[in-house]
Amino acid sequence: MAGYKFSDFIDDFLISKEVEEGCAKSTIKAYRYDLEKFINLIGDIDLESAVIRQKIRLFLKNLKDMNYTKKGISRKIASLRSYFKFLTLNEFISKNPMETIRSPKVKLEESLPKFLDLSDIENLFIKLQNRKLFNSRKSERYYLVIRLLYSTMARVSELCNIKIKDIDFKKGYIRLRGKGNKERIVPVDKRTLELFKEHLVNRISYSSEDYLLVNTRNQKLNPRVIQADIKLIKERCGFPDTKVITPHVFRHTGATHLRRSGMDISELQDILGHSSPNTTRIYAKNDITKIKQSYSMMHPLNNSEKF
Repeated sequence: MAGYKFSDFIDDFLISKEVEEGCAKSTIKAYRYDLEKFINLIGDIDLESAVIRQKIRLFLKNLKDMNYTKKGISRKIASLRSYFKFLTLNEFISKNPMETIRSPKVKLEESLPKFLDLSDIENLFIKLQNRKLFNSRKSERYYLVIRLLYSTMARVSELCNIKIKDIDFKKGYIRLRGKGNKERIVPVDKRTLELFKEHLVNRISYSSEDYLLVNTRNQKLNPRVIQADIKLIKERCGFPDTKVITPHVFRHTGATHLRRSGMDISELQDILGHSSPNTTRIYAKNDITKIKQSYSMMHPLNNSEKF
């Protein structure tokens, strides 16, 4: 199909992702951003151009020159790969130029999820209850948000979508809606549930259909607000700039701490809502202490005086 430009089928691609694959709005937005980034840096090129592969590599080189991380570049490659696969399957193009484009190799230490130590978590909870540091109408929200992120390991979008009816206070779990609108049930510690029960008692009015986390005007929180909250919390608690603290870090932190306490990978996979166990196994690599413990218990050299 000659004469078509790179931008001509972006909307069709995003509709396909949303309707056919059930991608979240945040995912759709990320795809659009990545594809528009390509157009901004390279131009709206002809889809059947003889040099399209070279243009793609030039785009990746530009990203590297702009100090994008390997992980950031890999995400752009994944977006392009998905877009060109869509174009190929729908016969908008005859050949997929991404077939020979490889993602940059990421060293293990670069790919391991960032997480907080248990002492960091304890420090956060202590300081969040310090009225000298946090003394506003939002103070309770800050504490509850951090507590819920760490206890449920929910993605920030999942957290914002929790409704009061999703909490079972008796059985001790919360229902989350994850990627592709898939639902999962995650356990929550008793004290966190008690805190939310107290919070609801003090709320002026609510129904089971209302959102659990709301702002001072009783409106649903969005991910940007929570990201801004955590940035402020990090600053007020005195963490250095080099310490990475984001909503997603609490997901990694809870998962790493559970793994270190002995939770099975398959159980952790269910809690995190990963479709593949390979995604969850990264937390095993984040935990040499668990591997060392198993090694000490099981290796013959540690259990025999014959050698």
